[in-house]
Amino acid sequence: MKKIFLFIILSVFISFRVFSFEPYSGISCQNFNTQKKDEFFFKQDQDYIYATAYKRVDGEFIKVGNVLGQKVSSFILFEDNTVDENLNFAWHLDMVTKILKPFKLTTLRELDLKLPQSLDCISKNFWF
Repeated sequence: MKKIFLFIILSVFISFRVFSFEPYSGISCQNFNTQKKDEFFFKQDQDYIYATAYKRVDGEFIKVGNVLGQKVSSFILFEDNTVDENLNFAWHLDMVTKILKPFKLTTLRELDLKLPQSLDCISKNFWF
């Protein structure tokens, strides 16, 4: 009887697979003067380098652009098509001070792009 009970218990445990997902590394940013708040996370490519940037818009994360440059523990430069859909705009995140600054990608004079203000950020993990 004990052998049958043990066999059933082991069969149940073996038949269930447990899957877990790693969190996405991101940032939660805010401008305390304007109360503007944004959240971003970054997906890595097969070489574990940040490749794609996502932003929370209306409660959902959407792809907003690519990571254009990065230096480990120093900075990340990434596009944000919610500010400019022509991708003439990027954010520069200083990984030491956690300050997110606007960065214009083009010097075209006819480009009338109003840059957003800098944001103060904290690191955050997003699970979903």
